[in-house]
Parts: sequence; structure tokens; C-alpha cells
Amino acid sequence: MKGKYSLPVVKAVDLIWTSFDKEEMRRGYEMLLQAGQKGDADALCFIARCHMGEEYVWSGGGFATDDDNASLLMQRSALMGSATGVLCAVRSGNFTPSVERGMPFASFKEAYEEVLAQAERGNAFCQYLIGNVYYWGDYLMVEPELAQQFKNVEAYNKFAYPIARKYYEQSFRGRITAGWGNYRNIWKSGLSPENPELYESYFIQLAEISPIVCCSYGIYLDTEKNDKQGALSYYIRAAHRGDIQATFNAGCCYDQGSGVEQDVDMAFRFYEIAAIGGEASAQWQVGYYYFDGWGSVEQDYAKAAYWFQQAYENPNGNCELRSAAYLAICYQDGLGVVQDYDIAFSYLEVVEDQTDELWDPINAMVLNALGVAYAYGLGTEQDIELGRENLEAAAELGSETAKENLQYLKQQGFIQ
Repeated sequence: MKGKYSLPVVKAVDLIWTSFDKEEMRRGYEMLLQAGQKGDADALCFIARCHMGEEYVWSGGGFATDDDNASLLMQRSALMGSATGVLCAVRSGNFTPSVERGMPFASFKEAYEEVLAQAERGNAFCQYLIGNVYYWGDYLMVEPELAQQFKNVEAYNKFAYPIARKYYEQSFRGRITAGWGNYRNIWKSGLSPENPELYESYFIQLAEISPIVCCSYGIYLDTEKNDKQGALSYYIRAAHRGDIQATFNAGCCYDQGSGVEQDVDMAFRFYEIAAIGGEASAQWQVGYYYFDGWGSVEQDYAKAAYWFQQAYENPNGNCELRSAAYLAICYQDGLGVVQDYDIAFSYLEVVEDQTDELWDPINAMVLNALGVAYAYGLGTEQDIELGRENLEAAAELGSETAKENLQYLKQQGFIQ
């Protein structure tokens, strides 16, 4: 604001976006709240970023996502004269016509130039923001006439990526890691001069700062360098610093014996921590461990059903299908839950047309459950023929239970 962040905002931004420590991040947040209450428009912008989800702030900080309130704060910040608020409002979809008319800047360019001046004076977060302006194409709002020079997005990127890269690298030297994902995309695009040694050095440097980048470096070692042991070491380091994805990845390594001797009990420990932290795939894995009783984990259908339910309802995962499959079995057979054929069939409907995407033995278990539901009208209208088809499909996959059910239906004269 007015060309320079206040000292409380500078300190708060450093704590929130470079410490990756929950207590330090909360301390920075309190500083922003105090500054915001005194009318600091930049503080309002950064408060808004804290509540815009993990794309804007490390999830380990524990800030609740509140898109509506964040939008109001971001717009208010821009209207009160925060140049950073203007740039961030554009990036977050909050630069509405009313904000553009009401902000105390003659244009987006004027706000950009204020942030640029701070970037040139060495403010790392502003360097990151200027990198974003070029990377995302917002620079065309600064110089609209340039749009006529570029025939397509690639032509623009060829112009903008080298500039964005320069500012991102400057922000990295100031310990701001937020632009790393965009920087990697620039590097992979081939539209900016490549320097593998420089790229690798920044990757390692930022992995020491950010648990997110630390996990990313583990994935890089695993998938691009085939260094399984190195990958695991970075997953564990990131996990110890609270990164949930890395915690899950470490569990997978122990589960699969990747880079380490297979140890399902150690895998479960990592899965459980990640599950509690809200990682959907980890929640499913914990449910799976309890359902079958792996390693020293004793079979517990109630716990299995609980974790399958968590994974099924998790909006940040892709575990709906496999979770529904196991929940259908739990409710149809009363495993860990009160037997309820209606609920069971509601889950069976989720997977009915996708059983080919399941694996052995749950695919056969689901087909058997569908056969039973249709054959006896449990949770749905009775359809003997459809029941027989599903039971036969399950039997072909080797389900002895399905074979027994088919035999019983024949004995009772329901089918030939």
C-alpha cells in the first residue's frame, strides 16, 4: 500500500509463507489481523489468501478455507488501495467491474507498477507476484496492445516465460517457494533457456524450505530419476514436517517395498497419520487394512466402515468408487454397521456399471452383492434374471459364495 508494505505485513508474510511451521504461521496471521484492524489494506489481502485454500497457503497452517469471506476481504483490500490486493484479486477471480471502478488506481497497470517497484527493491513475495503476472497472462492487462502481437498462447508464453522465470528465481532466493509449480512448468515447456543444473539446485534448495517441495522432489526422484531410496528419504523428511501427501507416499513405499524392505505395519503407521490429516487415499487404505486385517492390524469392520465412509465423502480424493464397493458389502452383510439393504444398494448403484474398474476380490464381491440384491429384492425391486447374471459374473471370477448362491436359487426353483 502506497508503494511499500508495513513492517508488520512484511514480518507476517515471512512467517506465513516461509516458515512452514503452524505456530509461526498463526503468529503471522495474528499480526495481519491486528494490522487489518488498523486499516492496513495489504494485511486484508494476505488474510484473504490464508482462507483461499491450499493453492494459496500451506494446508499445514490449519487455516480454514472460506471462499466467500476471502473474496470479500480481497475486494475490500483492492478498494482500500492495496496494489497487491488488485493483482491477487485478478488471479483469484475477484477483480469485478465494481472493484475496477472503485479502486484508487487509474488502471491495473498502475497497481502492477507499484508491486513491480517493491519487487525491484528486493521484496520476494512481490517478485513472486510479478512472476505470476507474466506466467498467467495478466501482463496483457498491463500492455493490452501486446495481445495483437501474439497469434496464440504459445507465442505469448515464449515472450513471457523467460521473464516470469527470472522473477520466480529471485523470489526463491528470498525463500518464497509459492511459484515453484509454475517454474517447473516453465522449465518443462522448453520455452525458456534450459539450465538443468540451475533447475536442480533450486529444487534441492526449496525442498529444504518447503515440505510441499520436499515431497515433490521425492516424486521427482521416484518417477524421473528412478531413485526409490532417495525418494523415500524425501517423503519421510516432508512427512516429519507435516506434509500429508508425503506421509501417504511414504506409506506406499513401505507397502510396496519401494526403496525399502516391505513392511506393512510401517506402511499402516504412515497411512493412519495421513488419513487423520485428511488424505483420501490414505483413509481408504486404513479402511482396507482394517477390513482384511493386514500385518499386526486386527480385523475391525467398524473401523473399516468408518474410514471407507471418510474416503467416500472426501471432496479432495478419487476414492468414491472403491469406497462405495466396500461400504456396499459392509451394509449388505452388517459388517461393522447396522445391516441396511437400502443403504447397501445405494452404494451398489454407484459401482454397478463400473465393476471392471475394481480388482480381485472386491469385483467379485460386488457382483455377488448385486446378484443377491436383485435376486431377493433387497434394497431394490426383485429381478431374478438380473440377479442370476450378476451371480454368474461373480462365479466366473472365482467367487465361491456366488456359486453357492446360484446353487441355492436353482434348488429353490428360481432359476434353471
